[in-house]
Amino acid sequence: MILLQEMTEADFAEYKLFTVEDYAQNIAQNYRTSIEDARTSSANQINGLLSQGLATPQHFLFNIVLAEQKDEQRIGYLWLEVDEQKKRCFIYDIFLYETYRGQGFGKTTLKLLEAKMVEKKIESISLHVFAHNTAARELYSKLGYQFTGFNMQKWLVD
Repeated sequence: MILLQEMTEADFAEYKLFTVEDYAQNIAQNYRTSIEDARTSSANQINGLLSQGLATPQHFLFNIVLAEQKDEQRIGYLWLEVDEQKKRCFIYDIFLYETYRGQGFGKTTLKLLEAKMVEKKIESISLHVFAHNTAARELYSKLGYQFTGFNMQKWLVD
């Protein structure tokens, strides 16, 4: 069984360090920038979005937890912004540790999220996925997510 457990301050501190670096790696890979510049950009963006940490309005941060019998194991993270007035949700980050990928936990997490959003009368969930992440793109497509736009870039030097 998958559970979404609200992060504690300690969880959040750990997550923030992790996500700044993870996002920086994606920025560097996709935009051919130095890792140092990517880390600065990543930290600035995340600090801006989560300016009040866990208390940032409309932002919710969860540990994705696998609960089997009496044992609970964190297997990833989920960060969302929920705008109840506009009836929409944006997934800033959904991450599963590598050893838990390809086992249906991502699909289960998204289905759980969908059910929670329906209860809140949210009408849409959106997200951004980097082009190189084919496994995630395939999962989202299978779950009914549709492309709403494309960012494209041509590199003139290698």
